[in-house]
Amino acid sequence: MCIFLNLLIYSKQRKKIKEEAFRNLLLAFNKKLPKSLYNGKYEFWACDGSSADIFLNPEDPDTYFEPNGKSTRGFNQIHINAMFSLLDKRFTDILVQPARKRNEYSAFCSMVDSADVSENSKIIFFGDRGYTSYNNFAHVIEKGQYFLIRCNDKRASGMLGYSVDSLPAFDENINLILTRSKAVKNYSRPEMFSAYRYVYQNAPMDYLNDITTEYDIAFRLLRIQLDDGTYENIATNLPRDEFKAEVFKALYHLRWNEENSFRDLKYPLCLKAFHSKKYEYIVQEVWARAILYNFSSSITANITVDRADCAYEYQVNYSSALKTCRDFLRIHDGTTKINVEGLIAQNIEPIRPGRSFARQHRFKLPMSFCYRN
Repeated sequence: MCIFLNLLIYSKQRKKIKEEAFRNLLLAFNKKLPKSLYNGKYEFWACDGSSADIFLNPEDPDTYFEPNGKSTRGFNQIHINAMFSLLDKRFTDILVQPARKRNEYSAFCSMVDSADVSENSKIIFFGDRGYTSYNNFAHVIEKGQYFLIRCNDKRASGMLGYSVDSLPAFDENINLILTRSKAVKNYSRPEMFSAYRYVYQNAPMDYLNDITTEYDIAFRLLRIQLDDGTYENIATNLPRDEFKAEVFKALYHLRWNEENSFRDLKYPLCLKAFHSKKYEYIVQEVWARAILYNFSSSITANITVDRADCAYEYQVNYSSALKTCRDFLRIHDGTTKINVEGLIAQNIEPIRPGRSFARQHRFKLPMSFCYRN
């Protein structure tokens, strides 16, 4: 009975904590840490999303998915949208959505609009193909910042006005006029007909309405040849004098750091095994793990790895470092002394440039509550 009452009191107190409190804690913690800037001026923030399975509840229409060919039973999911500082290796913002209602476009715009922009630096928002949208571009531009977003050939062809499938590498300036009208008679500049792009009525474009019927947007479209001979398209508004075409392949490759961060959240930090059933408590756990990740990252950034006698450069093993930091917080009592940095430095791994593996798509059911720590 005492255990039940304690759990009930704990649950009621936890319910009082608003999600905004976790966000403010993460932002306040980040402000205490130094920033790594590219060319002394630019921050690199990558946006991406990942789904996570939660407690099975067929009665929740926002998160429940019916059985399909991959499983014999249904499942519930949330979708985690995150902004991640690529140079500092820490989360800068998070937005959790029920998987049935996930919308990465709106999540991107919301996090861009609420970004804490420094007066001494500019943010470059990185995005994969799923974030190619005039609306996303416009939100970054209106914020006074920069974007670097990959797009497929179909989207790139629509921006350019003709097919890019057979084109070699290029770097073109794009100046477009966005409108929701197909009638040329409604165009204020019909002599610039080729610059108009029709935005479908159901496509989000927050800067077009009954009063503002046209929106001018300018950016660069680059087509870059990769080492294997294939091409990638990148849309950006970065200034040409500071960012030449040849640097974009290396810049975009940095986005992979956020892919690794989701892997670390799900496995070393156990985001695959929530300890709550209620949706609002699950969201709290996501924020708590992101804050723990940033705490661990700030410590790991100060670890010096010196292995000059080896063929490769070495780096800290992030999985082991996260577990060490988590264990330190668990047993930290103010008196026990633990050499956290020394323990982290003992687990290192070689850096192998150019190494890549095919992504493995494996379906996994969430871990049962009976087997969670």
